[in-house]
Amino acid sequence: MNDFPDAVLAYAVVCLFADGPTTIRNVANLRIKETDRLAALETELRKLGAGAEAGPDWLRIEPRPLHGAEIATYDDHRMAMSFALAGLRVPGVVILDPGCVSKTWPGYFEAFTKL
Repeated sequence: MNDFPDAVLAYAVVCLFADGPTTIRNVANLRIKETDRLAALETELRKLGAGAEAGPDWLRIEPRPLHGAEIATYDDHRMAMSFALAGLRVPGVVILDPGCVSKTWPGYFEAFTKL
């Protein structure tokens, strides 16, 4: 996924609903974005109940029974937008600091509520 680093966050959240484990590889560049996105993904996916482990350039996600959680955004717009997807299927997902999406899409949550 090295050629698509901005898509990795949404893909990782979608992997919560896969039939089995997923490993996303060749994404060391996620460690030098607005935040260390691999570490942030590992932490926030675990909050929802998933198995998650990050390595130097990979992230493994193991689907498990999920539950709501407060998701930190790390002031990273892609974290906020991606984890909002989990809320479509998991009740009780709360995005902390949703305003950080204003960096790229100020009307994201208004558009999202129309889905």
